[in-house]
Amino acid sequence: MWNIARIKQTNAERGFHFFDLSTMRFFRSRVLSETFPGEQDVYFVTNEQFVGSEYTAPRKYTVRSFNPESGDIRTVKPFNELTCSKALRIARDLGQTVGTGRPA
Repeated sequence: MWNIARIKQTNAERGFHFFDLSTMRFFRSRVLSETFPGEQDVYFVTNEQFVGSEYTAPRKYTVRSFNPESGDIRTVKPFNELTCSKALRIARDLGQTVGTGRPA
């Protein structure tokens, strides 16, 4: 079973820096704990917050896919545009589909 701790470990072991502290700080990024395994990838949700000198944006959510073989993480839906509930729904739906894009 793929949980966030295992995803973080595999990502780092394969030479990626998605979860590096400096990366997470730069994007003010947080990772939600739920994972949604699909046929080939595992889906999860992050949230990020832009902070400027005169403006702090609300936190927005992003769906990510993790490839267990390569350790790579990709953005599935537009970066930093979703509500929490919508991002979780999309990640859950993606985890329930097989290669055809139809529910399992």
